[in-house]
Amino acid sequence: MTACLRLVMPLTAMLFLSGCATAALNAALRAAHPGPPWNGEVAVATDPPGAQCSVHRGDRVVAEVAASPGTVTLPRSYAVLEVRCRADGYLETAEVMRPSDDPAVFRMAPNGIIGATATIISAASARTMRYPGEVTIAMVPATFPDEETRTRFFETRRQAIIASRAAQLALADERCRAQPDSTCDPAGLVMRQEQEQDLSRLDRMAEQARVGASDPVAAATSAPEVAAVAAR
Repeated sequence: MTACLRLVMPLTAMLFLSGCATAALNAALRAAHPGPPWNGEVAVATDPPGAQCSVHRGDRVVAEVAASPGTVTLPRSYAVLEVRCRADGYLETAEVMRPSDDPAVFRMAPNGIIGATATIISAASARTMRYPGEVTIAMVPATFPDEETRTRFFETRRQAIIASRAAQLALADERCRAQPDSTCDPAGLVMRQEQEQDLSRLDRMAEQARVGASDPVAAATSAPEVAAVAAR
């Protein structure tokens, strides 16, 4: 009996300490991120609306929207997805969806045997990962009325890509300056790589877009719409 007690008491203490650490961890995460856990839904919109969109995981289509805006349901995963949209008068335009950590998901603190095991299982199953709740694809016109409009359109899109990560990259750079003797924030390096990928994709789209139109009537009709999109 004494031997059993000697075995049970440390185990009980480990469970108690692990439970306290887990409660503290989740309380801190809820305070920093008060939103609910991701429910798997992603709202897909396009500018302008009405495009047919599909969500790709490599060569496989995992979800579709017949006409944007619409909603798709996706499983939690580490996979990088791509939303591709098509519409008359526009090039096929794609937006990458990258998974990120979902801080609102309950998790065990990674201490002790139980916490370490739960952390390994969570990592293997991607149960704490999520995709953005919404994505908007700015459709790229196949034809622009003139070179100035095309240049303005792609420059606006380029600045939007840069601005989307500006605050996070500035924070990563600040951490590097604060700890010059340590390795810089790896998240900053990843974000810079992602930004370069998005800018390269935009450059390829710019090479495909044409200036002028063979049909003068169509060009006159589409010119105000293209100019409005470029100004956004």
